[in-house]
Order: sequence, then structure tokens, then C-alpha cells
Amino acid sequence: MNTIYLASALITDENNRLLTVRKKTSTYYMMAGGKLEKDETPEQALLRELKEELQITLTLADLSFLGQHTCEAVNETNTIVTAHIYHIQIHSSQPKASAEIAEIKWLTQTNYTTVKLARLIAEFSIPIWLKMSN
Repeated sequence: MNTIYLASALITDENNRLLTVRKKTSTYYMMAGGKLEKDETPEQALLRELKEELQITLTLADLSFLGQHTCEAVNETNTIVTAHIYHIQIHSSQPKASAEIAEIKWLTQTNYTTVKLARLIAEFSIPIWLKMSN
């Protein structure tokens, strides 16, 4: 079994909507972020990926660590993903899909169950996000 190490972000806006992205090669919506490069910390990887994928420039002070989660990958067979996951709050007008991102979708607590979600966001981030609004 292969392992991919990721840094991902549970990104919310001022209305507690949850930002998801769909890569051009996938049918699943997932958290923004990506793979760690050699000698890169999870925080450095996340800041780099957010700049590349969503044209968002943030600093370490914008990141709030939520935890680490491991699950089966949805786009690669015989692969698990282990992710460091952070919360970030932004203004909804900020992100713009670029690089390998085909689409950005903001989830609300009324529409999230209708979206095809990757395991990492479904297992780890959705429960945390739902508690944020209570």
C-alpha cells in the first residue's frame, strides 16, 4: 500500500460555508491543499498549494491546526492519504481556481449531502465544520 502525505485546509468564509475543490482529473470534491514536497513542512506545503491552486496568499498566522487523519485515497488505487489539516477563514471573494483545479464549490449545511466528497473531507472535516456552526 502506498502512502501520500498531504497538507489540507478546512476553509470557511464569514457565512460558515465550506470551500471545496474538484481537480480536473477527479469527480470528487475535496479540501484545498496538496502533497508535501521534499524537506517541506505541512504548513509550507499548504501555503504553497493555496497560492498555486486558489491564488490565495496567507501566512502561518492564518493557519489553525485541527489534527491529522489517515484514510483510503479516492483517486489512487492501493493508496492511503495521511493529512495534516488546518482551519482557515477567508472572504468568499478571494479564491480563484487555477493550476489543476477545475472547480470551486462552496458547501452549506443544506447542500453538502448532495456533493460527491473525498473520504478525507467526509470523515474528518465535515463533522468538525458542522460543530463550528452550533
